[in-house]
Amino acid sequence: MTAPRVDVIDHLAGEGSGGEIARLRSLRPQARDQAQRSYEVLLEPEDPGTVPVRERYAIAAHVARLHGPGPAAELYLENLRDEDPVLAKRIGAGERTGEPHLDAGLAHADMLVQRPRDAAPDHLRALEAAGWDADGIVTLSQLISFLTFQLRVAHGLRVLAENPAPALREPGETR
Repeated sequence: MTAPRVDVIDHLAGEGSGGEIARLRSLRPQARDQAQRSYEVLLEPEDPGTVPVRERYAIAAHVARLHGPGPAAELYLENLRDEDPVLAKRIGAGERTGEPHLDAGLAHADMLVQRPRDAAPDHLRALEAAGWDADGIVTLSQLISFLTFQLRVAHGLRVLAENPAPALREPGETR
C-alpha cells in the first residue's frame, strides 16, 4: 500500500497543484481533507479487516468502470495491478473473478451504482451467503458510496474549472 503523492480528487479532476481546481478546493479545506482521509481509510486501511486491500481496489476499479472510462478507472486498475496483476486484468476486462466473495461484492456494486432503488434484504443475504460479515458489508457499501461521491466531485470540479463563474459583486457594488 502506497500513500498517494497528491490529493486523489485533485488527481482525478486533472490537476496536481495550482490552478482553478486548487482555488475551488481551497474554499473548503475541511471537506478536502476529509475526502482524502476517507480515501485512505477505505482503500488503504492500516487494518483491512475482512475486506482485503486487493478486493477494495477491485471494487474501486469496477465502480470507476461503471461510471465510464477515465482517470479513476486507470488509477484504481493501476493500484489493483500492484496488488494482483491477474485480478486487475479480469476487472479491467469487465469479467467476474470466479471468487464467490469478491464476485458478490462486484454484484453489490453493480446494484448500488446502477439500480440503487432496487436494494433489498435479499441482496444483503446474498452477500452473507458469499462470506461477507456485517462489518464487511458496511465497509463495502461505504466504499461504493464514497467512490461515487469522489467521482462526481472530480467531474464537477472539471466542469467548474472549464467554465469559471464570473466574479461575484459585493452588495451595493456597481460596475
